[in-house]
Amino acid sequence: MVGTVVEFCGLPGAGKSTIARGLVARLRLQGIPTTEVMAPIGPSAGRTARLLRKSAVIARGVTSRGGAVIATNVGFRSRQTDARDRVARPANLLVVRDAVRRGRARAGVHVLDQGPVQEWWSAALRADDARVLAWAAADPAPRADLVVRVDAPPDVLAARLARRAERQSRLEGIVGPALEAELARGAGLLDALCEQLVHSPGTHRPVLIRVEGFGPGAVDSVGEALRRLGWPGAAGEAT
Repeated sequence: MVGTVVEFCGLPGAGKSTIARGLVARLRLQGIPTTEVMAPIGPSAGRTARLLRKSAVIARGVTSRGGAVIATNVGFRSRQTDARDRVARPANLLVVRDAVRRGRARAGVHVLDQGPVQEWWSAALRADDARVLAWAAADPAPRADLVVRVDAPPDVLAARLARRAERQSRLEGIVGPALEAELARGAGLLDALCEQLVHSPGTHRPVLIRVEGFGPGAVDSVGEALRRLGWPGAAGEAT
């Protein structure tokens, strides 16, 4: 079977990484070849190796179909409010686009706890969101096979963001009504991106499911979706 890419998206603190890790553990126990696509350039990799690998992936991404256009649009035309985002946002997009392309070309299940949808969301959050959404819809890069939207109540998200020791997202450090407004805006952007994802013409259309980030059946729901995509062992309990 060709590669199947599973991408998670959701607001910060919704539980994307927790569910993704649970899914990877489930699939590996079932004997299904499974990779965490971003692991070689993730925090667990050494800093030097991570930077070298990421630089190589970014260079490859710029030369991929649509890569140079995305780097220009998101880096210079999206009106990012933070100067650092003019570099980080297009760089991260190029990395995850390449990860999806590689995953779909290799046998097994390939899991991204943060993929193109999440990175397009980050690019839109502090920028001209109408432009970014239009570019996301027109992106010619391969899409994931399964996109998992992870939901959680706003009060739970606010509490989790407040407890984080390190700043992992741009919503941390905001409190009170301002945070509520940002969460609502962020949810609206995710709604728009997910809607585009399954209706964009002329490209591979992924399956989109929604799960509760703190519900007991989240991994089961993703496993069942994978079963329908042709991985029968993904939905069953490990033996």
